[in-house]
Amino acid sequence: MKENQLTALPLDIGTWKNMVELNLGTNQLAKIPDDIQFLQSLEVLILSNNLLKKLPQTIGNLRKLRVLDLEENKLDSLPNDIGYLSDLQKLILQSNMLTTLPRAIGRLSNLTLLNVGENNLTSLPEEIGTLENLETLLINDNSSLHQLPFELALCSNLQIMGIENCPLS
Repeated sequence: MKENQLTALPLDIGTWKNMVELNLGTNQLAKIPDDIQFLQSLEVLILSNNLLKKLPQTIGNLRKLRVLDLEENKLDSLPNDIGYLSDLQKLILQSNMLTTLPRAIGRLSNLTLLNVGENNLTSLPEEIGTLENLETLLINDNSSLHQLPFELALCSNLQIMGIENCPLS
């Protein structure tokens, strides 16, 4: 369903219970219905290049989700329930309007890649230090990000960190 002009999802989306991968990238979606919570088999959800401003709180019910791609939307915040996505390995949030990340991000214990580059982040939560499986952290081009939390040093598996174009002091 990618690369269409979809402005809304079908009303019966909650009945797609066996869906494992859903690519809705490059559409005109401004809202994701709460019924997405019923896609209990979903492992990959691609919503990049849309017009999303908010995610439903029910996103946290997608407990099998391994990849969540929200690149190039208009998100200014994330719901705390994102912390319930305990199987999540890749979270891509590049090119949004985020100013903060929820502290609940520290509960994403299987996260290996976090891309929050090209946002408006002013800080990273100290809970980021609990992401012991994190291998790649991309925070580039956050022009209001002046310092990193000391807890970042606890990410012992961190291999790649993109911090260019951040005014770190």
